[in-house]
Amino acid sequence: MIELISLEIEKQKDALSRLDTEIGDGDHGFSMASGFNSVRSKLNEYASLSMDEMLKKVGFELIKTIGGAAGAVFGTLFTGQASYYKNYLSGTESLSLENLSNMLNEALIQIKRRGGAVQGDKTMVDALEPAVLSICAAHLEGKTLAEAFRIAAATAKTGAEKTKGMVAKHGRSKNLGQRALGFIDPGAVSTTIMFEIMADYIQDQG
Repeated sequence: MIELISLEIEKQKDALSRLDTEIGDGDHGFSMASGFNSVRSKLNEYASLSMDEMLKKVGFELIKTIGGAAGAVFGTLFTGQASYYKNYLSGTESLSLENLSNMLNEALIQIKRRGGAVQGDKTMVDALEPAVLSICAAHLEGKTLAEAFRIAAATAKTGAEKTKGMVAKHGRSKNLGQRALGFIDPGAVSTTIMFEIMADYIQDQG
């Protein structure tokens, strides 16, 4: 799944950087691709690790290679899941929808704490939080893993689209004020890509 996310980020790096050119430094796609390509090159090395150690390694590699605020939040998406797994699921080899919803929710909590962003601030949280909450709801409604992640992908995309109507409160785009209106947040798009790939992977695996 991580390998496929990496390949898709690489495929869309130009488009992501073009989005970032409008309201940021213009390097989001290239930075994300660099980080995930580095992770992909180490997946064989990570394969023998426990799940929490693998997720932690992925997260730290993203923090190191993406750099900046994006590296911190996308890295925490993995290290946050690792911390929940280590504390509550250590040794579990088959994750349920409930397990995954709790792991992702912990990552969301840590991302919001680390970056200080909330929904409406025009960041990746605008895609991530609705997606994670939809997975938690899907678990309570008895939906399958595939159904839950398909809903999450659609919810993330809707959240990302909504950032067009937001004024940024973090990063370089914060300085643009009203001029950031009409542009979608690239971090929210990257988040959507990740959930779309996860949904496709789970569906393909049956």
